[in-house]
Amino acid sequence: MSDSSPQLDDQRTDAMQALVDAVMDRVGDSLRDIWVLDRHAQALLYMRDDVAARTTDVDAQRYLDNERYGFITRATYNRLHYATLRYTHRGFDTWELFRTFLDAADGTSSAGVVIGLDADGTCYDFDALTDTVHAVGDEHSVAALTPATDEPP
Repeated sequence: MSDSSPQLDDQRTDAMQALVDAVMDRVGDSLRDIWVLDRHAQALLYMRDDVAARTTDVDAQRYLDNERYGFITRATYNRLHYATLRYTHRGFDTWELFRTFLDAADGTSSAGVVIGLDADGTCYDFDALTDTVHAVGDEHSVAALTPATDEPP
């Protein structure tokens, strides 16, 4: 094990906590859950207790595999349009889903961020939420927001 491994773990922990804190500051008690994912793995960063109690039978891996497909679809949209796809929003009867992706400037890493929010009539500013997530990635690095995995890069 090299000396840089614990440092990356510390950076990852700090970055992930900074993401939770920044999103919580942006949306408050409406925050249901936050996941980060890459092409091979995912990590749960936050889940409200009431959401955890209602989702004990949900297959998170299968659900997030569907969200992971966004690595492919955003590339398609970006090739088809003159503008860059910044986020995806889906509305369900009791909650809303927000997803955005971060890419390291040098192309070495990408991370997806999936956030669940209450569908309580709040008109969320998803563009500002995207800016919040990207600011954390800029400050801490995209690599620090990817889940720890034993998969090859």
